[in-house]
Amino acid sequence: MHQLADLATTIAMPSAFNARELADAAGLVASDPRLRLARSRAASGHITQFLAGAPHLVRRYEQSDGAARAILHAAMDARRCGHGPLLTEEFLRTAAEGYIDEATWHTLDEDWFAPSLAELLKPRRKLPGPLTGYRPRPGEPSPDSPLYQLADILHEKSRTTRKRKPPAPSLWEAAASHSRTHADMRELAEAARTYQADCEALYLRAASDGDASLLTWFIRRLIALRQFRRAEEFIEERSPSGLLLGELAAAVGLSGQYGDSERLARRAFTVSGDRQGHRRLAHHLLSLGMPRDATRVYSWAADHGDPSAARWLAGHYEAQGDRITADRLAWAALAEHGSPAALLALAQLRVAAGEVTDAARLCKIIADHGHAEVLAAHARERSDHGDHAAALCFYGAAAAVEHPKALEWMSWRCDGQGDPGHAEDLARAAAARGNSHALHGLAHLRFAKGHFQDAERLNRAAEQAGSVSAREWLARRSLPA
Repeated sequence: MHQLADLATTIAMPSAFNARELADAAGLVASDPRLRLARSRAASGHITQFLAGAPHLVRRYEQSDGAARAILHAAMDARRCGHGPLLTEEFLRTAAEGYIDEATWHTLDEDWFAPSLAELLKPRRKLPGPLTGYRPRPGEPSPDSPLYQLADILHEKSRTTRKRKPPAPSLWEAAASHSRTHADMRELAEAARTYQADCEALYLRAASDGDASLLTWFIRRLIALRQFRRAEEFIEERSPSGLLLGELAAAVGLSGQYGDSERLARRAFTVSGDRQGHRRLAHHLLSLGMPRDATRVYSWAADHGDPSAARWLAGHYEAQGDRITADRLAWAALAEHGSPAALLALAQLRVAAGEVTDAARLCKIIADHGHAEVLAAHARERSDHGDHAAALCFYGAAAAVEHPKALEWMSWRCDGQGDPGHAEDLARAAAARGNSHALHGLAHLRFAKGHFQDAERLNRAAEQAGSVSAREWLARRSLPA
């Protein structure tokens, strides 16, 4: 042996590599994943020691069993799920309990944790154990309780060997009770959400720490699991939200519990004015062929200002031939809640039925109550869909109260029907209310018909009213503005 040793080539290695040496070896490090890991993880440039100790630490982990292996798995899962490098003793103890199988658990002493932890902390062959104790430097504050760190090589190993294994529920319990920092707790709460874990205490603590999205997610998960009572309790006690109550009402309705669904929908409206619960419930009842129940739900919603409900009810009674009730509901929606939607729907239905005069009466009511803009927008939509009769009805009512776009549309229509004088009057009225494009557009129509002098005259009027397009038209033809 001594003779063999004398023949060996001795390579002297520094105890640590400095920054310059590491920079010079950057190409070599990048080519080998083991060197990359050592470079990123080794403390103070101790790459040789890291590489020499890695196989030993992996072997110690693989040969561990019982409570010691459970502690390592708890630490490995905590780290890969986002917990920082420092783990408290209470965290490890609580988390490890869920990683001990039933047979092993019954063989352990009451004080099973301390000797198992001590075994993992014990160095061998002058190499640290899989866990090492944290020792603050002079001047740094001492922790309230002992802190431990998992060997970096085991943390990296857990990313591959345990990435498909869900953590034990005890890990989330430990996170809720013994996370060292708020950041550690929030990271583990996010990981629990990824695994869709049912860990109420952790989500509540994260929410109380400012992450309300976790609690919202948990409530929605309870709804998806059909744990409706529990979800309602969480909403009322922790996160009063009309939106969540509306979602809960819809889910309860889909499960066939219509009375509870209606109660929750009303509660959602009371909390924040959310109307989706009522709408979804009523839609579901209609899909089941229950129009009477849907009508009751919509009636309550309409009485409380839901324009969609009022519109549906007006159409419902119109289809049944009860125009008195349809008109009354549509009028109430406008007068009491400021919504013209139901009257608009009725007007469109009556235009389609050929009752243009009655439709115009309804549109006049809408315009007189200050909703000419709504009429004009609805008229544009109907025109785009080729429903020119409804568009004319809506534009006519809006033009009667001198809505600028409605005046423009009616001007062009009059010109097309051979009434140029009235067309100009309407276009000038629109320009007086800020819509100079009405005159320019009318000029364009006249020019297309070969009426060049009319086109020039109208463009001059449009330019004086502020139309840039009219000014450009005159300039292109070298005509003075």
